[in-house]
Amino acid sequence: MKEMPLRDLKRNTELLILVELIRSPSTRLKAVSERLGVTVQAVSQYAAAMRKEGLVKEQKGTLRPTRKGMQLLQEHFSRIKQDVDEILRSISVVDRCVAVAGSSVRKGRTVGLVMEDGMMMAFDGAKSSSTGVALEDAEEGDDVLIGGLEGILEMELGKLLVLEAPSELDGGSKAANIVQARQKVEDFSPGMLAAGDTVGAALLMKASGEMLILHAPIESSMSALSKGVDVVYCGTRESTELLIDAVAKLKAETGYDIKWRSFKL
Repeated sequence: MKEMPLRDLKRNTELLILVELIRSPSTRLKAVSERLGVTVQAVSQYAAAMRKEGLVKEQKGTLRPTRKGMQLLQEHFSRIKQDVDEILRSISVVDRCVAVAGSSVRKGRTVGLVMEDGMMMAFDGAKSSSTGVALEDAEEGDDVLIGGLEGILEMELGKLLVLEAPSELDGGSKAANIVQARQKVEDFSPGMLAAGDTVGAALLMKASGEMLILHAPIESSMSALSKGVDVVYCGTRESTELLIDAVAKLKAETGYDIKWRSFKL
């Protein structure tokens, strides 16, 4: 599980004490306790533990941060900054967006926003968990700027089918069962085909008849899945494991559980 410096209250308090000792080298523990809003006894206990750990030392009757303490202070608060930045990015308030008009839309009209095949669509007057106001006129199929957003857009995660191709040393796409691969793709009926490597691209092109371009396949697949698009991802074991790791990481960090299954060709 990812370490969360924000939740380590004991360590955070210790390091806040260090900050006060740096700001006012001659300060006393009573002054530190007043600034931090904790008791003198608590600060004294923290200081004793910090001295034992080598984070502070006594010099001429006052506590001084050690080199180890300074290094820990910098590393810990750098990690906290990363956590805070990540949280702020995830909760950033969005007050406007661009959608595709699913019907004729007129400026000033309330629209309902829905996800269709991974695309945000705006429908004039439609009921939806997320609504907005059209900021311009648009005909069906046009991109349209939407403001005054309210509610949360309901989204279902896409499903994932992972097709593991033989490695280059085992014959690559030439050794795969193309008929079987074609049947898997047709039965799954994906909204997106993604190739993790050259072998996967060759196999998918044989199975689907479509030309594929290798460009950030894992990022593209995860983006599509997060928007409700079903994805078939094909590649050798090394590249398929990278995608499965990305799916597992998403669940560990956000709780979002992408349903997936794999098939070895």
